[in-house]
Amino acid sequence: MGKDIILIGAIIGILADILKLSVNYISYLLNYTNVVFWQITASRFLERDDLQQPISYIIGGVADLTVSATLGVLFVGLISLTGTKHIWIKGIGFGLFIWVNLFGTLLGQSVQAKLPQEPLGIMVTIIAHFAFGLGLAFFTQRLHKIEEETIRSKETNNHFAPIPARKLLHTEEKEPVMEINNTRSDRKPFKFRNLFKIFGLIKGNR
Repeated sequence: MGKDIILIGAIIGILADILKLSVNYISYLLNYTNVVFWQITASRFLERDDLQQPISYIIGGVADLTVSATLGVLFVGLISLTGTKHIWIKGIGFGLFIWVNLFGTLLGQSVQAKLPQEPLGIMVTIIAHFAFGLGLAFFTQRLHKIEEETIRSKETNNHFAPIPARKLLHTEEKEPVMEINNTRSDRKPFKFRNLFKIFGLIKGNR
């Protein structure tokens, strides 16, 4: 994954949380549940009578987004170690694992004591965390594809980059040597007796 896994994971966790909150709020509008998630998370910090106050949504929102960002970092770190194979199953499993731990152990008793819910409302929390896991898988996979395309693009650019010229083996061309023939074809070979004749001729002329 990217170099700054904390920032990337936090953003992915918040994006997945938006999907989770959307499922919860739509279910709230359809009367499938009587509470929203930010009330549920605020129940860890506030008393029952304060959960209907506007301040509870702010406190619950800060807590919910912080937890979701942290979970996003954990999920991205998990995928960076195990790979993107079966990422959808990993995302759903991660989301349901968080639901079991948060609502089954950490928030279970306090939520039921302060914000009693019907079984249908609890099913909404399961579906919402199912969607949260899908969101984690979707945004993490998109990030992985973007990184692959970036790497592929860089490799393509490097492929078409000018290659350093190879050293050429220069062979010295031999210049043609012109042989000068000092002898002419029409010149007769020199004989020493001709020399004597010349001197005799000169002597006779005197």
